[in-house]
Amino acid sequence: MFCACVVAAVVFFLVGFTPAGSAEALAEPIRDVATIRGLSREDAAQALPVKLSGVVTYQGWTNLVIHDGEASVYLDFLFSQSQGYWKGEIPNLDELVPGTELVIEGVTDPGGFSPMVLIENYQRVGLKEIPLPLRPSVERLLSSSEDTQWVEVEGVVQRYDAETEETEACLHLIVGGYRCPVNLRHDLKELGQELVDARVRVRGVMLNIANLRSQASGLKIHTNGKEDIDIIDPPPVDPFLAPKVTLDRLILFHPKAERDRRKVSSGVVTFVDPGRFFYFLDNQASVRVESAQSGIAPGDLVEVSGFIDTSRVLASFREALVRVIGHGEVPAPEPAMIADILNPETRSWQEMVTNTGYHDSNGRLIRLSGVLRRVLPADNEGNATLVIESDDNIVQAFLPVSEDETAQAVSRWIAGSLVEVTGVCELEIGRIDKLPWFSIEGFHLMLSSPESLRVISTPPWWTPQRLGILFSVLFPLLGLALVWGYALRRQVATRSLQLAQEISAGEASTIKFDTILRERRRLAADLHDTLEQALTGLALHLEITERSKEGDPELSARHLSMAQQFLERSRREVHQTVWDLRAHGLGGRDFLDILHQRATAMVAGLPVEITVGKEGEVVPLPDSVAGDLLLIAQEAVTNALKHASASKIDVCLKFSFEKILLAVTDNGRGFDTISAPSQNEGHFGLQVMHERVHHFGGELEVQSSLGHGSTIIITLPLPPRERERQN
Repeated sequence: MFCACVVAAVVFFLVGFTPAGSAEALAEPIRDVATIRGLSREDAAQALPVKLSGVVTYQGWTNLVIHDGEASVYLDFLFSQSQGYWKGEIPNLDELVPGTELVIEGVTDPGGFSPMVLIENYQRVGLKEIPLPLRPSVERLLSSSEDTQWVEVEGVVQRYDAETEETEACLHLIVGGYRCPVNLRHDLKELGQELVDARVRVRGVMLNIANLRSQASGLKIHTNGKEDIDIIDPPPVDPFLAPKVTLDRLILFHPKAERDRRKVSSGVVTFVDPGRFFYFLDNQASVRVESAQSGIAPGDLVEVSGFIDTSRVLASFREALVRVIGHGEVPAPEPAMIADILNPETRSWQEMVTNTGYHDSNGRLIRLSGVLRRVLPADNEGNATLVIESDDNIVQAFLPVSEDETAQAVSRWIAGSLVEVTGVCELEIGRIDKLPWFSIEGFHLMLSSPESLRVISTPPWWTPQRLGILFSVLFPLLGLALVWGYALRRQVATRSLQLAQEISAGEASTIKFDTILRERRRLAADLHDTLEQALTGLALHLEITERSKEGDPELSARHLSMAQQFLERSRREVHQTVWDLRAHGLGGRDFLDILHQRATAMVAGLPVEITVGKEGEVVPLPDSVAGDLLLIAQEAVTNALKHASASKIDVCLKFSFEKILLAVTDNGRGFDTISAPSQNEGHFGLQVMHERVHHFGGELEVQSSLGHGSTIIITLPLPPRERERQN
């Protein structure tokens, strides 16, 4: 118990003395904006309670900024509603005009950039004077420390964008050399354009532009309207009454120079990208002018009133007004070498003082020759990119292809052509590390039309690319030909070996058949010479035995014994003869079993039903007969499968006293037996069957008609010995 009390006391002591700046110490609602702004993002994310009293300095569509006399904080009803803190409808903020004093209750939130308050409740107190704005330096504004604060800045208006359905009206202000958009809660109507080129003082809420990582990336001020804008120095009545300068002295030193105000210069137009920019030059330099104004063409003498832009290092005009004051000739393009463009000669001090000796090529109309390496399709800005190799350097040229005629002309250019291009040179300039100097890192050309490129000569048809394509096609074909040739040679060799084996087998079969015939003749002769003689001798001994069995029993017994010897010898000779005639080719298996096995194997895996049956008592067949009969049956089944497209085949073997009948029937498409293809047309099946059947003295009958299947009937006479066996 004592230990528990001690622990509780320690915890109470530690909690009671938590540093005042931490989130845990804020048991009571935060009542000043400075404390909220001092919270870390982690602490602000804990939804700490807030109760503030302040005056509205900015009133947006769904958001407010209030000032408690020391600092300002951002509030947003819509975001508070999405987070579940504001429960009702979003109020009409037009009633909460700047100067309205409010009491706000809510919780802290990290916000998109700086801490904000999620509103749970508010109470309108009355009206109060808005505190004096801060006047921070540009450096402090850029540091982001003044985000959401009520500030006052001074700068020059360089552009005005009127209000649209999607965006508020906006003044584009230059503050200390930095662009600072000023969003207007209420449109300035005609007054906005009158403010362009005026030096003004603007009061508003600084809301820094933040990137995806919540980092400050630019300035932006939100103001309530014209009552927060004071004109310090109005613009000239006529924009073209602004100070006039030559193109090579746009921002040279002057003790009273005003860089952010309009300047006026004149020259002749050399290049135009309609609706975007153009180049013009005087006797000293060529300068780029950003302008959406139409009706400007190369050769026009123009007067330009615009603001100086140094974002491209070399000064140019932006937000320019242009008027045509005459028409002249476009200066002839200057032949140029890439080495001279990249390494211009430095002017001497005397040349700089006297404005003589122009050396850099930026904005100049130049001409160079080279080889067209590639033509890339139009980019997001509608420019086709030409890649040109000149003096061992790669140069890019850009050509607008918004018109169909231009696109067609570009499509006819062939890579590898020797070309001459004429265009405006734009230098690509970078800063030298650790030095306050700049260097020319490259350049590109801007072409005005397809006529800016002249094809001197087209490449020969046999370009490296085409040769590469040819070889890429030929090599695989050659490889395929070699593989095919090798495969063909192997196939020919295999087929030749098969033919040789078949010929050898045929010759061996013929020899075997002749041998069998000769052997049968020999056996017949042996039977005639041995068995007949033995039987004749046996008959004589039996006759003597019969005659002498009563008169001379001894003689009768002796002749009977001799007859028995003749009979035993004849039995052995007949046994040997029969053994010589037995068929060993079937391996002791039944011919019907082999026929069934062969037929089933032939249709294995096919949607064909085949049956093998028999009628009559099975008679063993000699190899010579069985082998040919098996081949004939196989040929008939093959024809039914190959030519008749049969789905059912029936093979039937019939044994009778004198003959063997083999019938093969199918339900295929059938054929005309009269006009059936002959061996002259490459069909040998029936002819071979005829020859085999004829060899054994049999008959072959073909029954078929179109659409009604076919039946092949083979009739072979039983060899005499087989008929004797049936007996």
